[in-house]
Amino acid sequence: MHTRQKKLLETLQRTGFLSIPEAAAMAGVTEMTIRRDMRSLGERHLVMAVKGGMIPHPAGYEPENSSLLLNPEKFALAEILYNEIMPVKRIFLSCGFTTLAFAKILARRTIPQVTVMTNSLAAAAALFRTRHKVILLGGELRQESMDLVGDMANSNLECCKVDYLISGCDAASAEFGFYTTDPELSRLERNSIAIAGKVAIVTESGKFSLRGKVCFARPHEVDLLVTDRRIKSEIVRSLNNSGVKVVLS
Repeated sequence: MHTRQKKLLETLQRTGFLSIPEAAAMAGVTEMTIRRDMRSLGERHLVMAVKGGMIPHPAGYEPENSSLLLNPEKFALAEILYNEIMPVKRIFLSCGFTTLAFAKILARRTIPQVTVMTNSLAAAAALFRTRHKVILLGGELRQESMDLVGDMANSNLECCKVDYLISGCDAASAEFGFYTTDPELSRLERNSIAIAGKVAIVTESGKFSLRGKVCFARPHEVDLLVTDRRIKSEIVRSLNNSGVKVVLS
């Protein structure tokens, strides 16, 4: 990718839409050249052609700061989770960067179709144009992230069943369970647990040193925790006693 194309992508990330005449004037080239750039970037699922110009491609969407937060540790945890639970036919994929890493791993694998329900626009975008069937919940867009919550999202869950709920957390306690900072997200997580055959939490061990706000899952409601080896042994023992299988990266 040359400098002109990088500049086009940077501009699109800020504006969300770029017309062909604007792009040509900005780059100091002809509209024909911009159309060639647009085709090249489109083939790599980085932009999508629309009437009069281009927008960021949905499959290339990344949440703000994801280059920092989608780190190798999160992919390592997601990879272990994948190896632990697959194959399954239906999953609910909650929001968060580690669950997004799982969606990206799922998108890359050549496996039979999985039905993925999610309230995460980022996870849905990661699975765009893959073999998997994606069901995106309706609902209200959260103010701080590209995820859907609210009454519509919860009502859409009522007639559904999944093999696994896959979720992260904002804080955790071996004694009391797993927490989020958003009451609306907690309500959706609770309803997701109700439709899931099994529940998997994937998160860094550091979350066990954080104070939680709203608990969405008690330890006995969780079947599997995937975390890193820095977790304290007494936490693992406590979770095991509650029936949680703990797998370490």
